[in-house]
Amino acid sequence: MRRAICTLCFTILILMPFYPAHSLDVMEIVERADGLRRPPILEASFTMTLTSKSGDKRVIKVLAYQKTINEHREDRLFLFTFPPSIDGSGLLIHSYLNGDDDKMWIYLPAVGKIKRVALDTSGRGFFMGSDFTYNDLLTTTTREFDYNLHGEEKVHGHDCYVIDVQGKTKKIKREYGYTREVHFIRKSDFALMKVIFYDLAGDLLKEFTINEVRWIGNYLYPSNVKMENLQTKHKSEIVFDTLEIPDDISDTHFSHRYLQNR
Repeated sequence: MRRAICTLCFTILILMPFYPAHSLDVMEIVERADGLRRPPILEASFTMTLTSKSGDKRVIKVLAYQKTINEHREDRLFLFTFPPSIDGSGLLIHSYLNGDDDKMWIYLPAVGKIKRVALDTSGRGFFMGSDFTYNDLLTTTTREFDYNLHGEEKVHGHDCYVIDVQGKTKKIKREYGYTREVHFIRKSDFALMKVIFYDLAGDLLKEFTINEVRWIGNYLYPSNVKMENLQTKHKSEIVFDTLEIPDDISDTHFSHRYLQNR
């Protein structure tokens, strides 16, 4: 009798559908996806191809460095190597996660000095003529935004969570230049697959598509991406040539001295 009961229980367990211990809430999904693509240190090189509505192309090659300095600050450095007209130029970013003002500087050899980028007035300007704004390059925190789960959709054949993202205040929306974003996060591994941006008038503005992700250590990093301005029909494609997590990058890489005199 005991064997029959055990056999019956085992059969029921096999036939029952599997349910996770608990359904993930929206913040768990967002934080897992965010953590996957934010290694504490990163060294890379990439090629950015800009394509106009008429099909004209422009190619830019960049060296990139990223480092979490402490729990309140994350730095990025972009050094341009091609075309020759911008070789030696650079962009330095200090993103603050504790509410302090973010800082950004650009160096142009032709000018011969470092210039501060005024993010409050110029942050919505386009980075090197691409479809990424200067504000798109900043590290943000989840404290600044509201997140709402709006079901599921397929992207590139993958089931994705659909999450609506909005700045908590009008000031935050104005600073970043978007009334809302819609994020598509792959269910199988929490990789970000797509982001749709709406402008300050609430109209559809841009679409960011991640065509490929690459494992580097324990991180799943976007390695082939496209940002397309749906209003101007201009697009920017970035393909990473190299991606690695080095043992360390000196803090001096993220200084004015290195930006100008590397």
